Amino acid sequence: MQAQPNFIYGPVPSRRLGLSLGVDLVPYKTCSYDCVYCQIGRTLETTLERRPYVTADIIIPQLKQRLDAGARPDYITLGGSGEPTLNSEIGRIIKDIQRISNIPVALLTNGSLFNDPEVRKDICAANVVLPSFDACDAEIFLKINRPHKNIRFEDTAQGLIKFRQEYKGLIWIELFFVDGMNADEETVKRYLPWLEKFKPDKIHLNTAVRPAAESGITPLSQAKLMGFAEILGEKAEVIAAFSRPKTDQHTTDIRNGILHMLSRRPCTLDDMAAGLGLQPNEILKQFDPLIAEKQVTTVNVKGRIFYQRQKE
Repeated sequence: MQAQPNFIYGPVPSRRLGLSLGVDLVPYKTCSYDCVYCQIGRTLETTLERRPYVTADIIIPQLKQRLDAGARPDYITLGGSGEPTLNSEIGRIIKDIQRISNIPVALLTNGSLFNDPEVRKDICAANVVLPSFDACDAEIFLKINRPHKNIRFEDTAQGLIKFRQEYKGLIWIELFFVDGMNADEETVKRYLPWLEKFKPDKIHLNTAVRPAAESGITPLSQAKLMGFAEILGEKAEVIAAFSRPKTDQHTTDIRNGILHMLSRRPCTLDDMAAGLGLQPNEILKQFDPLIAEKQVTTVNVKGRIFYQRQKE
């Protein structure tokens, strides 16, 4: 009998959530968007189909086992390898997590389904919702997010407005800036009317600090992002990782495992996840320092990102 895949990863250090225990609710790259900056790679076929991709009956026992083993994260985070609101059991999963633990539940989402009242109802029990809002108009939306053909920019924006009206918890919205698409001061100012309507508790500014689905996507400087934060007001803060994170034994073991695999051959994120028995996001957290230390480099082959050992 084949072993059940593990859908819980971490705890891993998160730039936004401290120590995060991740819960992966959909199969790899099951998403409504095909964002140019995605650190996991291309979405080969976008979808709007909601169904129980991973059920609560699978998730909750795995999570309970990890918590019983001593995991003490700051947040239990629903996210992972695609768009978690596509999982039709997300409402039950949130409530069941809160039944077995008092650790706050965070949701990482692209917000593309917020115009659906059923989705808004399902996620209202989360303690923190972190939606992305990368575009301030339809043209930029198509360029950056490359959504499913039935998703319109106006619908996503209106969905966020409706969600803010109904949701009583914290909203930390992320704006992802891509050079040549939305990363100039005049464009940044056009986000302000939308942010006034969304009324987020925090505004997180991000850029491509990891390899992206498309070649040529490069990170903005910290100084430029800080300038954008000044335009967007006191709730805005830069979250892009410009410094090397601290490591512990768990991190060291993963780093060594990655380097050992890549010393034999180039691998995709999926290859390493399967080979190391880890979730993709747990591996991704280790690449910032490895790339900065010039131990690992990347190559983009038709939207597939391969990692390889840096040559001397």
